[in-house]
Amino acid sequence: YILALIFLLAGCNSKPNNKNSETGTKQVENKDINISESKKKPIPEVAKNLDDAIKIFHNHNFGEANMDSINIDKIKVEFTNELFILNIEGFKDGKIYKLKIDDNAQILEEKIEKDTTNKKLALDFKNIISGVDAMEKALENQSKGAWVKGYELKIENRKAVYYINIAEGKDVKIDTTTGEIIEKD
Repeated sequence: YILALIFLLAGCNSKPNNKNSETGTKQVENKDINISESKKKPIPEVAKNLDDAIKIFHNHNFGEANMDSINIDKIKVEFTNELFILNIEGFKDGKIYKLKIDDNAQILEEKIEKDTTNKKLALDFKNIISGVDAMEKALENQSKGAWVKGYELKIENRKAVYYINIAEGKDVKIDTTTGEIIEKD
């Protein structure tokens, strides 16, 4: 289900792009214009709702009629007090679009800003491992009782990476295309 939705969402962008499967990014054209001790799980169940949140982001019109698919370049997921808070950031036509969503698919915050950086790289979901796979990899060889507090999927140095925030263990940076650990601190 998760992969099918990712493929569906990745196919929604009708603009031509240059894909780079080794970095998990794609070049796009821009126009001028505290979890309770008794209930925590190593990987929260709500982590699997990410695809639904991405769908909400793509279907949200940000107050602008007839919005086409926005290029996503950053996703941040936080698990606090058994809640799932998701921040998605994308860009299109000289604007940055930000959406904050909770675990009930309710929109908590919406922002549109001018893109002063002229963003051109977007996440290529067809070439990125899932957040659940990244979290499982991050928990390998961690201390007993370690659990995921959240993660961020973003583009860094022209490459897509996951930053996995681990409680009772070491935070991990993972290559999104290979699933290999880049850094552990």
